[in-house]
Amino acid sequence: MREKISRFFSEHEDLYLILISTLIGVFAGYGNFIFRYLIGFIQRIFYGSDSEYFLEVLQKTSLLKIVFVPAIGGLIVGIIALIFKSAKGHGVPDVIKVIALNRSISPSVAVIKTVSSAITLGTGGSAGREGPIVQIGAALGSGVGRIFKFSSARMKSAIAAGAAGGLAATFNAPIGGAMFAAEVLLGEFGIKTFSPIIISSVIATVISRALLGNDVTFFAPPYELKHPVELLFYIVLGVWCAFVGVIFIKTFYYFEEKFEKMNIPKFLKPAVGGLLLGIIGLFIKEVMGVGYDTIDDILYGKAPFLLVFILIFLKMIATSFTLASGGSGGLFVPSLFIGAASGGFIGTVFHYLFPSVTAGSGAYGLVAMSAMLAATMRAPLTAILIIFEITGNYQIILPLMLSTIIANIAANAMEKESIFTWILTKQGIKINKGAEEQILSSIKVKDVMLTDITTFKEDTHFKEILEGIKNAKHIYYPVLSREGYLVGMLSLDDIKGVLFEEGLEDIVVAGEICTRKGLIYVSPEDTLSTALKKLGIKDLGAVPVVEEENGKLKLLGLLRRSDIILAYNKAVTRFMENK
Repeated sequence: MREKISRFFSEHEDLYLILISTLIGVFAGYGNFIFRYLIGFIQRIFYGSDSEYFLEVLQKTSLLKIVFVPAIGGLIVGIIALIFKSAKGHGVPDVIKVIALNRSISPSVAVIKTVSSAITLGTGGSAGREGPIVQIGAALGSGVGRIFKFSSARMKSAIAAGAAGGLAATFNAPIGGAMFAAEVLLGEFGIKTFSPIIISSVIATVISRALLGNDVTFFAPPYELKHPVELLFYIVLGVWCAFVGVIFIKTFYYFEEKFEKMNIPKFLKPAVGGLLLGIIGLFIKEVMGVGYDTIDDILYGKAPFLLVFILIFLKMIATSFTLASGGSGGLFVPSLFIGAASGGFIGTVFHYLFPSVTAGSGAYGLVAMSAMLAATMRAPLTAILIIFEITGNYQIILPLMLSTIIANIAANAMEKESIFTWILTKQGIKINKGAEEQILSSIKVKDVMLTDITTFKEDTHFKEILEGIKNAKHIYYPVLSREGYLVGMLSLDDIKGVLFEEGLEDIVVAGEICTRKGLIYVSPEDTLSTALKKLGIKDLGAVPVVEEENGKLKLLGLLRRSDIILAYNKAVTRFMENK
């Protein structure tokens, strides 16, 4: 019976993937429900209410609770993180890393992340629930892949499908969830990859709507384009959001480095972050929690102008205190919050200066939410689609698309890494590179260079050069000075130019026919990726490997194009064997 089922599904692979994707979507949908219930449960324990409108809850909360409850939550998460490393962090970079390195995620991560993130968010941490639910969904998808013994390619799809389902369920945004998985996690849109992601997103969203309702996340203000010239203001908004987004990225990782260097036990760091957040919350409660109610106030122009400006930067700091210290939560909603504040602020300025041709501040806040996601995540399509879905507003499409693309381009010009890939780049994982370049970037020149090479002094006569190349293992020859330093390169083309000229064998020397100007070389610490790019400058077959010594080039070896190809093939073979 089992063999018949196995044969049936092997003959109907599309049906097999549909069923597996549906299963992953079911798990992601229920995982989101449990996660959100647990957040409310913990919030009710500490604050007496499970309302998502956290600002109203804080208005009725004592000052002592505001200061110390986030610290208590941080302490608990810090203790959990001593045992389970996956308890801390903002989730998405870990999923990107797993997919990039063709690994799987232990299903236990879903449980650990659910508990630790629920504690952080339930105790008032300044973070979002989307980062953890992406990791929770990814872990559930990976678990399904393990059960069915997926190949590495299918495992990628299963992880992405779980992540998409989790995000779609938490935001009630199936298209945005699917696009996030394709654009941010996988970086590709192939139909075979995209199909299971779509199915999982739809199923997870259906379950979420059945259990939690079909409400939009934010209520968008009415909008109309007052005048075509207003599009110029939205271009400025895009650049402004790029600037603020890059500040957010740098601020977050600045604080992360500071917390890493802090000379206290690791489990106390999230508690310190929580305490600092609580102190800020004493004065400006809006920075605590997820912040949905504050975003609504900004979109409807209810928040004071000065407060909106202050919140742009205080929310960055509050989120950094929560997550950079070791708390568990997401950066997606903080980016939306900072975007709404950034747009609300500049929109107020525009409307004050040019009231006849500009919409109200809420419209700029709404557009800036999408632009800020693009600036921080570098995923403009996800940003555009998810704002449409979480607000249910499609009237603002023109300025939204314009500002989002401008923000994405401008932010990329200011900072190459997104808020998700910054930490991965620091770890040496280049997500924005292809698989081939990833492999080449992992191998150093010194590991594959040829050291047993034929060289010539610059005063070596042509007759001796012809004798020397007979037994050489290569066709590019370094030319050295009398002191032994590299001064040029001799190729077969250089030799052919003299070979058929009679009477020059005892007259011409290596230094006269070798290439001296624009000499291209590499160092032993360069990667093969760097070396390959240098070889491509002049379409060379080999480059000398040197190190600088008193302003001169000391020859260490030779790197041939064939050496790079051989090293790459060996690395790919090892990778396939390990899988």
